[in-house]
Amino acid sequence: MNKGTKIAKAISSYIIIAIVLIAVIAISGILLLYYPTRSSSISATSSMSSTYSSMTTTSSTTFTSSVTTPSTANNNTVIVYVAGAYKAIFDYLTKQFEKQYGIPVDINPGGSFGLAAEIAQGAPADVFVPVAYIQAVELEGQNNPGWTIAFISDQMALVYSNYTTMNPYWNQLYSNYTMAMETNSTEYWYNFFYLLTTKFSLGISNPSSDPEGLYGYLILKMTSYLYANKSFDYFIHLANESNVIHSAPNTADFVAPLEAGELDFVFSYKSYAISQHLDYLQLPPWLSFGYYPNETSWYSFFFYKITVNGQTLKIYGNPVYLYMTIPKNAPNQQLALQFIQFVIKNVNELAMFGVTPITHPVLFYESPSDVPPQIMKLLNEGVLTYGGNFTAV
Repeated sequence: MNKGTKIAKAISSYIIIAIVLIAVIAISGILLLYYPTRSSSISATSSMSSTYSSMTTTSSTTFTSSVTTPSTANNNTVIVYVAGAYKAIFDYLTKQFEKQYGIPVDINPGGSFGLAAEIAQGAPADVFVPVAYIQAVELEGQNNPGWTIAFISDQMALVYSNYTTMNPYWNQLYSNYTMAMETNSTEYWYNFFYLLTTKFSLGISNPSSDPEGLYGYLILKMTSYLYANKSFDYFIHLANESNVIHSAPNTADFVAPLEAGELDFVFSYKSYAISQHLDYLQLPPWLSFGYYPNETSWYSFFFYKITVNGQTLKIYGNPVYLYMTIPKNAPNQQLALQFIQFVIKNVNELAMFGVTPITHPVLFYESPSDVPPQIMKLLNEGVLTYGGNFTAV
């Protein structure tokens, strides 16, 4: 083999080696193009899980670090189904909770009975805050957890706006109201409710979906009994004949027409008027369904029938309470417990909304085994008081 042939073979060898090296580099580049991305994603997920676990564990001493990493963004959100009239209160609580813990809260307002029916059908509520009746808790059906906490009390009022005072019968109505409150005269009370149910438009929410509407009709029954010769439905008949009653699924739907002057009065809670910056006529203890121990048996003398999910229920009057519980199908049980503990801790702040905070909120349950350990711990520590089973309400 001559010298020229040797050189040619050497060059060929170098070329082959170079081609192999280029191929290896190219394949490596392709692999690197994909796998670092997956690696980074796993790293980021691990970091997020660590942050979430730390946040949940340190936010409350009663929580453990066993909370699982959320698979979706919604799993890191507390979904609260709340009686519509208390949306303003829970908007306030939500801001404070999110500021302290960095955990978002989604408020879903509505009528308590209607919301209970949604939960019974599988709606994913983490916390349920119904008003007035323990039946709202029981209407959760298979998702009823068997326990609830009463944490504030309220009372009914007749809510109105400046437009109401432009009604030509306003002065006559208000004069009779003033004299009735001062003297408790049957004549003045009759005149007041006669004018109210014949000369003014009234917002009364659907009693089968919203307890405020139920209370509205109970008040008309009570006043009929007291001031119209014990005829339970006298003022209800007058209102129906005069076509003054306007209905809606829940009282929150009446804010706009009330502010626009399309409604004169709404049967609602005192706190609702205060939170919406509206005027209201306060009712005497025997008509307000406030927490007045001497009036409780009187309230329970009256009832009204409602229909929910095909069931006809006879609901007896009782004081206005706001309850909270965690449905059995709640997606985020641990976050729901954290939110409820936060509300209990800050309950006294809610007095600014015109409600009466229950300093030691009252726990009701059917069986102690139904109650989460964190809630039982608060009961044993004296933070909560025991109110008995649901039938005791």
